[in-house]
Amino acid sequence: MSNKTARFGVLTLATPNDYLKAIGLALSMRVSNPDVPTAIACSPKLRPLVEPYFDHVIDEKPHLRGFVHKVYLDHYSPFDETMFFDSDVLVFKPLAPYIDSWGPGPYHACGGYNADGVSPFGLDRKAVLAKIGKRELVVIDGAGHAHFRKPDCARVFDLAREITADYESYAGDIKYADEDVIDIALTMLELPPAPYDDFFARYLSAVPGTMEMDAAAGKCRFIAANSGQPFEPCMVHFAANEGPVAYAWQLYKLFRKFGVPTGGLVGLAAGDIFETKIKWRASNALAAMRASTRRAA
Repeated sequence: MSNKTARFGVLTLATPNDYLKAIGLALSMRVSNPDVPTAIACSPKLRPLVEPYFDHVIDEKPHLRGFVHKVYLDHYSPFDETMFFDSDVLVFKPLAPYIDSWGPGPYHACGGYNADGVSPFGLDRKAVLAKIGKRELVVIDGAGHAHFRKPDCARVFDLAREITADYESYAGDIKYADEDVIDIALTMLELPPAPYDDFFARYLSAVPGTMEMDAAAGKCRFIAANSGQPFEPCMVHFAANEGPVAYAWQLYKLFRKFGVPTGGLVGLAAGDIFETKIKWRASNALAAMRASTRRAA
């Protein structure tokens, strides 16, 4: 990794619904990586809300929607070398040792390989492998991060944009997912995923009741559910609105530490709880009912 100058930095994206989370990410970087500059890509109307907390604010491309922004990260980043995080990530350790261990490749994200099954967004892995003529698919589901270096990363993002433009021919009639696109691109380019090691965790990676987290102090420790061993991750991804109350509490502590107004955090947590406890459950129940009706017919 390059030295801690403006050549390297952290990038995130934000929408009106999650810009408070993006601010939380930036504040966690101040704790764990105080010399690393931060950048955010967002709509111009969000600029005055996020500008005090980031070193760079970049206007997002107005013609793009949703996850498609993520295959343009190389366009958004003002850095030669970038670590991208989703807005719902908190960082607890210095990034440099991990990036150094991953080596000089153009693009890194923690993951593994899979030859069958479907992704969380419905991608039929076996079908897409047959289309691209590969035996195993790189899988970075739920990663919430990516490390890339210019100019070599252009071949990854250019291919990802080509796949995006013709997504249905690769994936069929399913919801677009940038992670599935990057899985396909990395596989076609024969670029391996980075090892998980202790870099990555999700909130639900912990055995219930064992999470010891204090983002304002740069500390996170828990017993890993998959191994039963103590685990101290570099980052935690609160994907799919996991742990909304615990996450809001960590944001509150960070906001208080740095003198940021906390008024919006209750509403943020309430919205996440509504999404996971009510809206998603109702949607899943409706989908199951429709499927049952079709089978009965």
